[in-house]
Amino acid sequence: DPQSVEALIGAGTLANARHQFREALALGERARAINASVPRVYGVIADAQIELGMYEQAVATLQTMIDMRPDLSSYSRVSYARELHGDLPGAIEMMQAAVQAGGPATENSAWVRVQLGNLHFAGGELAEAERQYLATLALLPDYVYAQAGLARVRAAQGDTAAAEKLYGQAIARMPLPEFVIALGEL
Repeated sequence: DPQSVEALIGAGTLANARHQFREALALGERARAINASVPRVYGVIADAQIELGMYEQAVATLQTMIDMRPDLSSYSRVSYARELHGDLPGAIEMMQAAVQAGGPATENSAWVRVQLGNLHFAGGELAEAERQYLATLALLPDYVYAQAGLARVRAAQGDTAAAEKLYGQAIARMPLPEFVIALGEL
């Protein structure tokens, strides 16, 4: 249905996932023209704008989204935009807000907590990164992204055996190239 905002959001999300960013942007814009009061429309648009290098427009789009609905989705996107602009403390602040806005044991909450850990890792804060990965694993014990994050921390701490074991566990559940490459490099 070309007039269904939900269908356009779904198609735009899929286009972004397929790296068809111009198409995603067009779909998001069509959805916004039909109903500008749906915050998720702005997520599709902002994601496409960021990937197309339209950073100023993306920041404005994200401000609209977060003004409409300050939630996990909007906070995590603002975090990414701040990270892209080199504002690591601001990115951490927004990702922490995303963690607080999420539910206790859902996949999207685990994902933002891992992203928060990754931001701390990038800032050289190994103890805080470790804390975020462990907190994620306490809620979702087999969450592969937290296992891989913790493996990176263990490798950075010089505990190669623990890092290898954690990467092995993550790969056994989900053999993503990034995990296999990290294990191979280790």
